Order: sequence, then C-alpha cells, then structure tokens
Amino acid sequence: MAAQTLQDACFQEVIDLHAFFQGWLDGTLPEDDALFARFAAANDPAFTLISPDGSMAGGAETGAWIRAAYGTRRGFRLWTDAHRLHFQDGNTAVVTYREWQTRDGATSVRLSSAVFRVTPAAPNGVAWVHVHETWLDKP
Repeated sequence: MAAQTLQDACFQEVIDLHAFFQGWLDGTLPEDDALFARFAAANDPAFTLISPDGSMAGGAETGAWIRAAYGTRRGFRLWTDAHRLHFQDGNTAVVTYREWQTRDGATSVRLSSAVFRVTPAAPNGVAWVHVHETWLDKP
C-alpha cells in the first residue's frame, strides 16, 4: 500500500472489478477459473452485498451467481464514476460511486457504498467487505 494511498487503491479496485464484471458478463473475457479467481481474491471472507431491491447475499452466493452468469449479457456495458472517499481509519475505508449499466438499450444507475479493508494479497491491496446499492433516477 506504500506506493499508493488507501483512497487510490479503493478507487482502482472499483474500476478494475467493474471492468472484470463487464468482460465476464458479456463474454469478452475467457471463461477461465484462474481469471475468475480474481473476483474471489478481491473479497473479504465476511463480504456481504445488499442489492437495490433490498436482498442480501454473502460472498459465496454472490460469487456463484457471477460465475454462472458468464456470457449472459451480450452487448452489456458497465462503468463507474463519481468515486468519493467518505471515511478512512487505519486499514478501513468507505467509498461511494455510481454504477452505470446499459443492457438491451436501457441505461440504469445506482449509488453504491462500499467498505474496504487493506488486504495485501488482494489484487489492488484492498478487499471488499460490504456493498450497499441503491437505485437512482438518471441525472
């Protein structure tokens, strides 16, 4: 983490993981166990996700869904913006970002809050601990 700030590591992780999601879901990445392992390596063992509909899933459930969804969204586009650090204390940070998705010609946006923990073995040196997503009206 010495080469970059915790904020920079978190923002890069948000960008990189969503790029992985786009390539995995649209099938442009190879369907490869080693490549998919990147997703698991980026998650804390206690990972939880609260989706915009209020449903909650743990890391194993989320990973199984992503793994099974390979190539199911041809033409899908996914990107993030408005990355913002809200809290940082030692090895923990809370960031928010907007996640945009274009699927079948329709674009949606959600606001996500994410808790990260410094984890040297994770791809960007931080692991996702918790994500909470909320639907937004498009600006």
